[in-house]
Amino acid sequence: MNGGKTDSDNSRPASATLTSAVGDKTPLVTEQPSILPTLLKRGVVLALIAAAVAGVAEIQSGFLSNMVVRLLGPPQVELRESYANTESTTAFDHSLFNILLSESVDADGWVDYQGIKNAEPRLQTYLDSIAAADPDALGRDDRLALLINAYNAFTLKLILEHYPLRSVKDVSAAERWDAVRWNLGGRTVSLGQIEHELIRPHFVEPRIHFALVCAAVGCPPLRNEAYTGARLEEQLSQQTTYVHEHDTWFQYRSGGRQLKLTQLYSWYGNDFVQSAGSVLEFVAQHSPVLRRDIERGHVPTVEWLDYDWTLNDVKNRSPR
Repeated sequence: MNGGKTDSDNSRPASATLTSAVGDKTPLVTEQPSILPTLLKRGVVLALIAAAVAGVAEIQSGFLSNMVVRLLGPPQVELRESYANTESTTAFDHSLFNILLSESVDADGWVDYQGIKNAEPRLQTYLDSIAAADPDALGRDDRLALLINAYNAFTLKLILEHYPLRSVKDVSAAERWDAVRWNLGGRTVSLGQIEHELIRPHFVEPRIHFALVCAAVGCPPLRNEAYTGARLEEQLSQQTTYVHEHDTWFQYRSGGRQLKLTQLYSWYGNDFVQSAGSVLEFVAQHSPVLRRDIERGHVPTVEWLDYDWTLNDVKNRSPR
């Protein structure tokens, strides 16, 4: 996912619409915004940082961090369910992507990019099927599964175009998350638009942040199977459980003073708040140890783990 990792706040083409499964018009992309708000945002952030450094104002680091996330991080959205989970009027076949993932991704999400590169024609065939897809013919879960798979498949293609590389950030910003170049159902969109415009505002489902994979070690692990509407709940639940059982994203010991979390919880904190009331409550739903301590009145201090931008290549495999 490219949440706290936005390349620009300004790369948004003119608006288009896509009819939803329940008959309303859902904006596929938003109108081109003015650059002025972005400049003002950055000016405010720089002023706050300068004030803190110069001692002109006393700003706590936690407050400053939150301000930076809100001003320069991913867009804040209101989560809502836009689509009825009716039966899809047409089936979408993810089997080709499923085979590719099963052959090239291990159980911990490490990716054999050389193996995928050798099978790139199969990946391209799957991307062609995404271009020809009709999202409006899909029920809620099938639609979300398509969007998650599309994001992950497009990201794999992006990495292959520049492979070998050490980090996804070695790809230029102009070609990365805000590049409007991917064909999804006949519409050209960016990875950022898939996440922030097609998924987050239309599904009350913060667990997608553990399923969208930006090809970095710090991202959630890439699943070695395609998402499907029929198994979406099970798959998202498994992804979320995995993240909260591994030190890359979650570190806590019973009775500890500190709870260390992936920065996904910082960048997308409001999504988790809307779902569970607070970030801490959402995390506790997936950590029995933390839940027990909170119920006993022990509330740890939250700290953010460093985000590792190293490519999630099998060559970089390390303990999760």
